[in-house]
Amino acid sequence: MKHSKKVVLGTLIIFSILFLSGCWDRVEIEDRGYILALGVDKYDPSDLNKYETSEYINLDRNTQKFSPEQKKPDIKTNQKGIDPQTKRKVKPPLPSSKNQYKFAVTVLFPNLRTIGKDSKPDEQMRFLFVRPTNNVVGIRNYLEREINKRLYYGYLKVVVFGKDLAKDPALVREALDGLNRESDIPQNTFLLVSETTARDILNTMPLVQPVTGIHLFEISKSASIYGRVIDTPLSQVVNSFINSNCAVISRVEPGIETLKIAGAAVFKNFKFVGWMDEKQLQVYKLLMGKAKHTFIDDLKYKSSYIPFVTTEIQVKKKIKKNKGKLWIIYNLRIEGEVTEFVFKSDYKVLDDPMRRYIQTELNRIIKQRSQQLCYMLNVKYNADVLAIGDFISKHRPKEWEKLKKNWDTELKKIKIEVIPDVRLRRSGTVF
Repeated sequence: MKHSKKVVLGTLIIFSILFLSGCWDRVEIEDRGYILALGVDKYDPSDLNKYETSEYINLDRNTQKFSPEQKKPDIKTNQKGIDPQTKRKVKPPLPSSKNQYKFAVTVLFPNLRTIGKDSKPDEQMRFLFVRPTNNVVGIRNYLEREINKRLYYGYLKVVVFGKDLAKDPALVREALDGLNRESDIPQNTFLLVSETTARDILNTMPLVQPVTGIHLFEISKSASIYGRVIDTPLSQVVNSFINSNCAVISRVEPGIETLKIAGAAVFKNFKFVGWMDEKQLQVYKLLMGKAKHTFIDDLKYKSSYIPFVTTEIQVKKKIKKNKGKLWIIYNLRIEGEVTEFVFKSDYKVLDDPMRRYIQTELNRIIKQRSQQLCYMLNVKYNADVLAIGDFISKHRPKEWEKLKKNWDTELKKIKIEVIPDVRLRRSGTVF
């Protein structure tokens, strides 16, 4: 009897250990700092000093909703960033021969107090910290010495690379490697490249969505709908570098009271080689089969512009050999509609000759832009972001074995032909 009691008691203890200890390491929500955006710049002491100027402090005050009466204390520090009066370390140490950094990382996370019932109207909506560091992801550990929050990467929405960083292949590779290895960072976190610095981008407070990370994430998420925006999640960019040493990353640029995502940056061997503007990105997405609703607005008829929106796109590629040279042929079947058109009351946009005119002109525009884009990517940038090498390796494996040894040179010789076939299906009218 005593033996059976001991067995029951032991079973209860084991059960309690296994199933009743689940929340021992929990962190309360108000104690966490949910990082929504990271900005990664190449470390530049003169750039960091910029943030001590009155011009930037005023900008910072405006975006952070500081009252005009508040003044940022002007603290003079020594070489080690220590205030000689209080003996406290108040700034990052200035660079010296013994202290050089690789990155300047900007961390943005929302102020959760602003969404509670006790929030104050003048309270700032998000926190922004900039620190020099030698590793991107490890910035969290440095900041946890200074703020009373457990920083968490699990809700990271976007990572912005500064332009100077993008030009340094070693730093881009190191930053991507760190981001990809951090298990807390979601693989669908969007990557973007700034035309200026990542810090300037994250410091902007967009009018409609003041939390910058959410603003950039929601625009990128709509890339499957809008032809001028491309979504470039972390996993996709890393895989693209692994497979072809090239990648396309979406571009973000400052706008008027907002931030605009448009166009893209082209990388080869982890180095920025050039931009694609909005119209070039439209054609790139058509060729890659990523466009759904592409808006073409520069087709002109007499004094009116005819906006055309694609509704269905089919892309078929084939390869052939002509006179010893490989040809890649893109057959684009595009269906769409004219959304606005001003014409006489007895004129029908879906009838010939108007329909034939619109289709012919759109075919001409798409074909011309495609040829210009392919020349720019393959010859000028010499970056295989159209995945031509991958296509040849699957359909002509024997010839690929010969070409891949000197692929950079061979890529320039590949002939690409785009054959668009636009079909106008519906029309809108404005009388």
